[in-house]
Amino acid sequence: MDDHRLADSWPVGDGRRPQRDLGAGPVREERSFVAPAPKSPVRAAVAVRATQGPHEVWARVPGRDLTVTQLTPGACPGRQLRAELGDVALDAGGFDGDLRVRGALAKDAFSLVCVLEQDGTANQWGHAVEAGDILIVPPGGELDGRFLGRTAYAVVTAPWALISRRAALWQGRIDPRLWAEAGVHSPPPAARTACRDALRRCSEMLRSLDGRAPDGLVSLVRQALLDGVLTALAQVEDDGPLRQGFLNAARIVRLSEDYLDAAAGPGVQIDELCGALGISRRTLYRAFHDLLDVSPKAHLRLKNLSAARGRLLAAAERPTTVTQVALDHGFWELGRFSGAYRTMFGETPSETLRRVQGGLRR
Repeated sequence: MDDHRLADSWPVGDGRRPQRDLGAGPVREERSFVAPAPKSPVRAAVAVRATQGPHEVWARVPGRDLTVTQLTPGACPGRQLRAELGDVALDAGGFDGDLRVRGALAKDAFSLVCVLEQDGTANQWGHAVEAGDILIVPPGGELDGRFLGRTAYAVVTAPWALISRRAALWQGRIDPRLWAEAGVHSPPPAARTACRDALRRCSEMLRSLDGRAPDGLVSLVRQALLDGVLTALAQVEDDGPLRQGFLNAARIVRLSEDYLDAAAGPGVQIDELCGALGISRRTLYRAFHDLLDVSPKAHLRLKNLSAARGRLLAAAERPTTVTQVALDHGFWELGRFSGAYRTMFGETPSETLRRVQGGLRR
């Protein structure tokens, strides 16, 4: 299939939203915006910690199933706030790096992601993302994109019952179709600023509580978090222009990753991958370079390196060895694995394991 036919076979939609297959199944638009209020008191737990890389910032949160691939070498230090406010959660923090992030944020709840600050570029589902944009990810839906540069973020996770009850206060000004699929939404400038300010104020308040929020503040913070995002969503123009990005490239990369993850055997040849997707080698390489600035083979190697790092970072809960991790992720020459790992992450695999487990394991 040539490049022109590939573009025709994967349409980019009507110019307003990403396609429905970018997230989980659709939410029924006719469902009511009325839900019962919780009857029992809501308690909170707050944790703040420094992080040493994107695998800790994004992936190591309970209930998530994210794959984080670091695309360029260098440390990615940051700070993470995790606040559990009953059935609402807030994750706020930041990182500085070049990351491919894909996977589910929550299985049974909506995730409302706001980019607070951005010094670089980002895309999700093939569309450009700017500071102040709001990403809606339905239950089980995936993030699927790239963050390049310094990014500060806030993720509010809440069940549909609570979101629908709060959204009812806007008396129909929030388009129910916004909840039907994963998408990037761009409120007007004043609304973007107000939303970011509200999320920052809530984050700063929770950080100041040193571990646990007084019960009396929990309902107020929950309300402020949701209302800050919902107020901005109420001002999103449904017929406003959606910036077009590399939608075809994003889909090719995603389908390639899915095929490689499902393939049996030690390796997949490029011609086999192209045949399975019905595209040319040129189209495949162009998609990876357009979206990630790497070749398909380089991306697979970086993906395996990052997966190995994630496994070593989890060694406190799942004991392992450097040798086992290397072999499990397709690195047969341990010396080359150690060298590539150190170049990418700034420490050897053994140093990561020693730091996590408190002792050297081989």
